Amino acid sequence: MKQYAILEAMDLSFLTEKLSWRDGGKLFGSGSFLGIDIGASSIKVVQLKKEKERAVLETYGELALSKYANAEAGKPVKMLETKLVEALKDLIRESQISAKRAYVSIPLRNSFLTTFELPELSESELKSSVPYEARKYIPIPLSEVVLDWWVLPPRSEDIAQASIGSVKKKFISVLLAAVPREVIARHDLIIKESGLEIEAYEIETFALGRSILRHDLGTLMVMDIGASSTKMAIVDAGAARLAHSIDKGSSEFTFALSQAMNINFERAEILKRENGILHKPESEGVASIIEPLAEYIANEGERFLLSWKRHGGKDISRVVLGGGGALLKGIEDFFVKKFGVEVNVANPFSRVVYPAFLEPTLKEIGPSFINAVGAALKGF
Repeated sequence: MKQYAILEAMDLSFLTEKLSWRDGGKLFGSGSFLGIDIGASSIKVVQLKKEKERAVLETYGELALSKYANAEAGKPVKMLETKLVEALKDLIRESQISAKRAYVSIPLRNSFLTTFELPELSESELKSSVPYEARKYIPIPLSEVVLDWWVLPPRSEDIAQASIGSVKKKFISVLLAAVPREVIARHDLIIKESGLEIEAYEIETFALGRSILRHDLGTLMVMDIGASSTKMAIVDAGAARLAHSIDKGSSEFTFALSQAMNINFERAEILKRENGILHKPESEGVASIIEPLAEYIANEGERFLLSWKRHGGKDISRVVLGGGGALLKGIEDFFVKKFGVEVNVANPFSRVVYPAFLEPTLKEIGPSFINAVGAALKGF
């Protein structure tokens, strides 16, 4: 396989086939599948190859965007499309990407995602009812978004009730997803100007779920702690039911350290990674600065869970952490105390075949690659 060192369609085909993590996208032969995740501080790519019904890792890479914006290493940045094209081209070259068609992850913060209930209707009735219902939830005109929806499978508690002969449900749950057309147009430009073609788009919540879940029919909360935002999703009976995003991520920890200790961002980032929120004599000072921000994210998670319960959801059985923030030392134990359930750090490469010598590296970087791996897996 090729590998290199980590560097610091306007219709809704981009969401269909379908929004459950179990479903793959359209298969375009037995070639390679490229997943792209354009984040706030870096771009990540993963190329997989279908080989005897298995997903085999061919190459992967990450490129920090700070140098393209003349910013300190690791900082989230806002960039013009031309600079993002330049960065993506460099990453494609350095990681020796050969695939030309890409599955692209769309940030949850740029999307609308909600669920609602409707009476049991025929397919034709749903087609006319859902857009009408969508007007209640989408805060901008429907003409300005790309819209898709899906009837969710029964929740885990509904499956359990059905197994003991309960009465058939009179209502169905619909998952509604929408992305502003301007967001799609921007990604179209970046991807196509980089010399690639778009095979499909999908909201990162679904890429995330596909990369880390297998056949778990329980109720889980997934928390993707990225550089500038934290995404949360409830996955129940193999389908995303509810999603939420907050504008706080792991870079907030670094900014707090930088300001409190009067050091530059790069040095603060090193201290964050070395110490985390471990309460030891040598790291107590760093932990005391970071922990209130981790507490804020955890509190948002608790409010998100309360919203899920108000929707009639059952208690979660565990929490799965992803994103760069999942690598913070002590974060698992911190969330165990907050949520009172098992907490695991995601390893999306566990669904992929790769040489044994890469195990330590991929386990270490895995949480940051959940969306890129999940997007590439859409081709399988």
